[in-house]
Order: sequence, then C-alpha cells, then structure tokens
Amino acid sequence: MTRTIALTGATGFVGSAVVDRLLRERDLELRCLVRAESDPRDLEKRGPRVSVHLGDVTRPETLQGCFDGAWGVVNLAGHRDFWSPSRDDYDALNARGAEHVFRAALAAGCSKVVQVSTPLAFGLPADCPFDESSPPGPHSSDYARSKHRGDEVGWRLHRECGLPLTIVHLAAVLGAGDPRPTMEVRRAVEGRLPVLVGADKTFTYVYIRDAAEAIARALLREGTVGRAYLVGRERATTRAYFATIADLAGVPAPTWSVPEAVVLPMARLLGLVSRWSGARPAVPPDIIETTAAGSLLFRADRSERELGLEYTPLRTALAEAVDEILSEIRGEPTVDR
Repeated sequence: MTRTIALTGATGFVGSAVVDRLLRERDLELRCLVRAESDPRDLEKRGPRVSVHLGDVTRPETLQGCFDGAWGVVNLAGHRDFWSPSRDDYDALNARGAEHVFRAALAAGCSKVVQVSTPLAFGLPADCPFDESSPPGPHSSDYARSKHRGDEVGWRLHRECGLPLTIVHLAAVLGAGDPRPTMEVRRAVEGRLPVLVGADKTFTYVYIRDAAEAIARALLREGTVGRAYLVGRERATTRAYFATIADLAGVPAPTWSVPEAVVLPMARLLGLVSRWSGARPAVPPDIIETTAAGSLLFRADRSERELGLEYTPLRTALAEAVDEILSEIRGEPTVDR
C-alpha cells in the first residue's frame, strides 16, 4: 500500500534532505506544503511521487488540502535562525505555526506526526548532560523559547486530543547546502572571523544526512508515538570547531578569544540598530546570549537505542560544507548531493 506523507518546510536545508531520505521508501508519496514566495522547482524535479501544495503554516485554512488523507506529517517549517527583523516571526512560525500543523493533522486523522525541534527547546536544564526526561531550564534566545512553546502545545494536544506526536530534537545541523549563516562556516572559510567568542564552550553537532535519517526513523518505526528523541553525539568546543574548519580550508584559525560579557553590550546595541534597518547584524545578540548561557550537553542514548542511529564524525560533516564553499569561491560547478 502507498502511504502519503505531508511535509512542511520541505524546501529548507533539513527539509530537502528529508525528502531525499523518504523517497528511498518505495511505498511513500510526498505532499510538500510550499509558500507562494518559495521556489518549488527543486521539489518538482524529484519525480511523480512528490507533489507541491501552496500553503503556509501561519494560515491554517491553507493546510487541510495538503493533509487530508495523509498517513503521516513531518513539520519542518519554522524560523531556524538567531535573528529576525521581527521578533514575532519566531512565535508565528515555531509556536503558532506548529499548533496549526498539529490541529490540521488531528482533523485529517493522521497516524503519525513528527515535530522537528532543537535541544535548545530544553533551555539550560539543571541536569548536565540532560536527557529527554529533564525539566527545561531558562531559555536564552527567542528561537529557543518559541520552539519550546511549539513543542509544549504538541504535548498538550497529545495528552488531551490523542495527537500521535513524536518530537525529534536535532543538534546543530551541518553539511553542504545550508543557505543560512548560523553555523558560521562560510565566514571562517573566507577568513572573516578574526576572534572567537566563548572559545571553550562545548556544543553538539549532527550531520545533515544523520538528521534526515533520525526523522525518517521516528516517522516510520513503530513505538515512537509519545516519545521525544535528542539527536546528535559529536561534540566540540568552539575553538576546536573553528580549528577544524581552518584545517580543512587551509586558512589560519582564529586565535584570539573574547569573553561574552565584553561582546554582549555591543551585540545588543547592534541588534537594536538592525531591527530598525532590517539588515542582519554581524553578530546577532541571541548567539552571544546562547554562548554565554554555557555549554549545551545532552545524552543521545535513547535515539541510538530506539532509532538505531549511528553518527557521522564532525570532521566529515564540516569537510562537506567546506568543500562546497571552496568550490563556489573557485568558480567550480557544484555537485548535486
């Protein structure tokens, strides 16, 4: 039997990888919800098992045509960044948009709903490292707070209305094809990162294809409804992260480190100016706030045990991203991955 999967956010970095992964399942057809201003051509090239439906998670009346008759839903839509010209963008997409998706899935009678979230939704828990059962702590960014709100709405609908929910919390996703500057790979490769902030703080990373595999398994395996999964095991300090990029790109690694307390006042000021101008600040204050909050360490044992995940080394993920950027700098044709 053919099963239909409705996806939001399928034109994004992670979404595109999830489409590729799900197309390996011969019994699946994909319906991709795409905003009018997005470019659907990459999806349209994927073949007859992928269809495009115009809609927007912020407009619930546009969702039902995509969700009706779907066996499963994967919600990848959201504002995945540490800066936005409008702070309401975070809640509009990550919280209220998620609720619209959940309610549309309930109305359509879908059997599985996978919400793609982030470990930052846990804030900074008292447990270190934390796991899926840890109570959340304070949140250091609009992005983290909005993802937490969206996840909490999903769990409430799971308890009260039977929403067949699974949440996948992806660590910082790396690999070729990321159009956003959040991970700072491009600036490091181009030598535009003179100093480090929070050089000795440790964060967790996950390769893009490992992230897509985790989402697919959470969707397709039995026994995942009502479960949350923290995904990612490759850890590195900020200093080691950028040293690896420098080594791969053949450029000098930043050696100077500046404390967050020194940078934060200026970052906040530049953030206010940027909200007025609409231009992204060179150092978004939410990134400094997140770094200042401390290392983000969690245990991924459950995802490895229940989803059978194995993780690609951080250096391999960074090498793919660096190779793509170097090819662009040299004017070489990009490889379709």
